[in-house]
Amino acid sequence: MDRMNRFLNIVLIILFLQGCVETFEVETRGFEGLLVVDAKLTDELKRQKVNLSRARPFEVDSVIAERNATIRMTSGSGSSHAFQEVSPGLYESLEVFGASRGESYQMEIVTADGSTFLSEEVTTPNPSAIEDLHAGRTVKDDGDEGISIMLNSRGSVNGNSFLRYEYEEDYKIIAPDWSPWEFDIVDDDLCDIVVGQAFGFGVELKPNENNNRVCYGHRESTDIILADSENLIGNSVSDYRLRFISKNDFAITHRYSILVKQVSLNQNAYSYYENLDSFSSNDDVFTSIQPGFLEGNIRAADGISKVVGFFEVSSVRSQRLFFNYTDFFPNENGPPYPINCTISSPALIPPGAHCSTAGGISDGTLGSPLIDGIRAGLYVYYMENLITPERIAENEGRLGGLGPFWVKPKACGDCTELGSNIKPEFWIE
Repeated sequence: MDRMNRFLNIVLIILFLQGCVETFEVETRGFEGLLVVDAKLTDELKRQKVNLSRARPFEVDSVIAERNATIRMTSGSGSSHAFQEVSPGLYESLEVFGASRGESYQMEIVTADGSTFLSEEVTTPNPSAIEDLHAGRTVKDDGDEGISIMLNSRGSVNGNSFLRYEYEEDYKIIAPDWSPWEFDIVDDDLCDIVVGQAFGFGVELKPNENNNRVCYGHRESTDIILADSENLIGNSVSDYRLRFISKNDFAITHRYSILVKQVSLNQNAYSYYENLDSFSSNDDVFTSIQPGFLEGNIRAADGISKVVGFFEVSSVRSQRLFFNYTDFFPNENGPPYPINCTISSPALIPPGAHCSTAGGISDGTLGSPLIDGIRAGLYVYYMENLITPERIAENEGRLGGLGPFWVKPKACGDCTELGSNIKPEFWIE
């Protein structure tokens, strides 16, 4: 579990940060069931999103979504934007819109039980531009070699920048043992015997038309990544290492892309995330602070109901970068495939199986290990393993227990086990 998820699952339901940039006092207990708000309004033209849930008891693993709430964001100039629930606890704006520079916004949430929550008014900060996004071969202090993703950023003209970063990674996956052939189960009844067959089980090959050799994986940042230019020369960020990718990371085996989003915040939001990160970074939060409750810039209208979270209004600038593994490691083997592609030959007919006029009789089971494995999505075809007279003789004259094919784990020949076979629209070879 990543640091942020660990924090959200354990700390969010018990910590209270009094204000955004002030020191805080912690209260104790009784905060299970409080409303958890994740609301981010950006200047990007899109359907804005708000996530609502309830803090849950430690023994509950699943998220408790807050259903049937009414959400509205209102600007200082009077424009209003309503939201609708598109999946449990996830709300999207009815229309596409983005925060206007210099405009203030306030969010109102009314839950199904009639409780009302209001955010403070937050003004859209000026954006900070990403001037350069680049990658470089790097060796860390611990000797781990890989690729660093670095950026240069110019702060906003009017004042200091408080920056948070997110990134999305996409990468090409090529199944190493893909075959133009796949299995075709033609008979799965042991005693469905036809002339010339000792048993009814039948598996043949047919052309593989599934487009499952080349796929694309996707993953997103989960940690809180903060950098500010307040104390940097020229109000800028220079060669800031956003991400380090080990040379053994499967994601960079072939071609890799990263989309970096630079999120400009106000100081209150930056301080909130800074505190959030300090708690989530601690492996033992219960010994470092007293139990309590975390709050940002959202309050209950009645002053009684409890809420945790922050209404963030930000300006976002993004850049995308592509590179190949061979760009940095031209004469080296790529990272290992994430699946151990061992070869095996499961039996078509179980050992000891035989048929009689009364039906199938087996010393063990009438199921075919090969057919059962194919149906369970365990195997892909690798190559034939002909059942010759010599193999039958070595098996004491029996067919039971012999495998007619060599197989490998499905992910070794079917990349859709690890990603999507749909090429992203932005992908460039």
